[in-house]
Amino acid sequence: MTRRIITLAACAVLALGAIPLRAHEAFRIVGTIATRQGTQLGVKNKQGRTIYVELTKTTIVLRDKTKVPATELKPGLSVVVDALGDDDSDLTAKQVRIVPAIASPPAKGTR
Repeated sequence: MTRRIITLAACAVLALGAIPLRAHEAFRIVGTIATRQGTQLGVKNKQGRTIYVELTKTTIVLRDKTKVPATELKPGLSVVVDALGDDDSDLTAKQVRIVPAIASPPAKGTR
C-alpha cells in the first residue's frame, strides 16, 4: 500500500512538471504619468509612447523609499514602474516609485 502511494505521488510530480509554466517577463518603464483611470496607469516614456500598466491591491507605491497610497499617482509625476507581463501590452505593476522630475537633455547648440 505504501509503495503504491509513493508511486502515485512520483507520477503526479512528473505529470505536473511536464505542464509548461507560463512565465512572465520583467519590464521597467521610466517616464511621466500621462493618465490614471481606475486601476490603469498610463506612463509616457522618453520616446513619447504611452505604456499602460494595471495596478492591483498588491502593487507597492513608494515615494522616497516610503510606502504611500496609490492615490498619490497623478498625471505629471515622474515614475519608475517595475511590472510583469507577457509583453508591454499586458503588464501588471509590482512596484511604482515616484521619483524627482526627469530632466530633459539640453537642446543642441546651447551650453
